[in-house]
Amino acid sequence: MPKPVRIKSTFNFKKFANKLDSIIVADLNTVGNHINKAIQDGIDSGKDIKGGSFKSLEPITVALGGKKPLDRTGNMRKTKKIPATRAKKSFIIEMAGKSKKGAYYGAYHNTGFTQTNPKQWFHGAKVPKREWFGIPKSMFPGEAAYQKAIAERHMRVRSAWKKLG
Repeated sequence: MPKPVRIKSTFNFKKFANKLDSIIVADLNTVGNHINKAIQDGIDSGKDIKGGSFKSLEPITVALGGKKPLDRTGNMRKTKKIPATRAKKSFIIEMAGKSKKGAYYGAYHNTGFTQTNPKQWFHGAKVPKREWFGIPKSMFPGEAAYQKAIAERHMRVRSAWKKLG
């Protein structure tokens, strides 16, 4: 009759599960902060989330004090970040620049629009689409920043396993 085999566990799966929660939250916050920084950098450099350049400013916009697209007052680049927590595993980035009526004017610029309010200075003016808000191309699978985020997550998981043994 074969001798019974005893296996002794030297780690605790419950501890590992708790560490995994922390790893996922840290990963979400890392990726979310990178996306937010890419949005800000895009406005500074005049590039959209796909990596292309914004259409240049109209002469009237330059005459009114505009130096580069989406950066006349600095309000467009304002975002609100709500980081991920263990209880709520989602990282939220919201536009913060609002008009006096409470509309997020960045959304209009992201899709493009025609000025329809007859009380506005530029009634009938067409504002071109400038996709400044969203997930940038650098965070798509296969891109360098995405690969870096995956490598950081991989290292956190490996480190958690090593500490359990």
